[in-house]
Amino acid sequence: MAGLWCLDALIESGLDAALLESTALGTGQSISAQGILHGGVKYSLSGLLDPASKAISEMPKRWDRSLAGTSSPDLARTTIRTEACHLWRTDDLRSRAGMVGAKLALRVRPQALAASDRPAPLRACPGEVALLPEKVVETPSLLQAFADLHPERLIWGSLISGDARSEEGADLRIRVADETELDLRVRRVILTAGAGTPELMKRLQLPTETISMQRRPLHMAMVKGPPDRLPELNGHCADGGRTRVTITSSTSRDGNRVWQLGGALAEDGCEQTPPQLIESATACLAQVLPGFDPEDPSLLWATYRIDRAEKTTAGAGRPSGGWVGSLGSAIIAWPTKLVLAPATADRILQQCPPARSRTDAPPPLVGLPTPPIAQPPWEVATWT
Repeated sequence: MAGLWCLDALIESGLDAALLESTALGTGQSISAQGILHGGVKYSLSGLLDPASKAISEMPKRWDRSLAGTSSPDLARTTIRTEACHLWRTDDLRSRAGMVGAKLALRVRPQALAASDRPAPLRACPGEVALLPEKVVETPSLLQAFADLHPERLIWGSLISGDARSEEGADLRIRVADETELDLRVRRVILTAGAGTPELMKRLQLPTETISMQRRPLHMAMVKGPPDRLPELNGHCADGGRTRVTITSSTSRDGNRVWQLGGALAEDGCEQTPPQLIESATACLAQVLPGFDPEDPSLLWATYRIDRAEKTTAGAGRPSGGWVGSLGSAIIAWPTKLVLAPATADRILQQCPPARSRTDAPPPLVGLPTPPIAQPPWEVATWT
């Protein structure tokens, strides 16, 4: 997603650019993102507006303009699942404290809902249920909206080798999907490949120890069922300084609804097998959604693993925001969060050389194979 946002920013600035994708657009982190364009609620439950919250807090407004089609990139074709998320708690003391912390720290205060306005799964929850102005987008449609902007600049292929050690420019050898091999000379090569970045650095003869990457794994649970048994729900259950679970809804091709279950459940689930995580997820939903029956026989379960790829931090902790740096003629970026893609693109653009005078020449590498959109996790999962 960061690469696609960056591509649009480069073109808008007058630079000639193309994006190289080796498998399918969004493979890995982007297609697995839950799609919440949040303003820092997950990092504000302690009551402190930490650096991560500050880095994220202004981003939803930027996304709003693009999703409305009033600012570049024009993402008006994106499917928006909901305009706002819910925030709720359990009766646990830690959960109560987390709810208070969010209210104290967030720039946009959660709006308390009357009991009659709560969605069905939250009607029996103890205490307050609040509404947060955090949009949830359907990630596959967001990727498609990006792909439709500059299809002639998307190349389906991979980097074979290269040399980006010089600040004057990089030499690249790429192989596209039709087996054509091309030699390119570029002023800058930008790496926004997430977990794939270290391997690309090696192929560009760049030292990976100079700019290193860390992985923070997640083990996500998913539950699928008919809409009358699995209603629409998007939001966070507060639990002390963490989100006990973050639930987002999507619709699968077979017409069933799917919940993705993130938050602490997914972080703690890394040490569990799929059956163990499903058991934990079932128990978690029974506790955080009173009245909801997670053992309904019409529901199916699945899990998947995904790594969050980030710039290395001391103690392998969560970065406070995205990261952009340069090495030779390469610009390397890890946005950390989906919502930070615009800020990442801005910082990349600042490190690019100025645009040369515009011409009417066609885009570079026109006519080459273009990559497909990655399939979301619920379409490729094995359900039980």
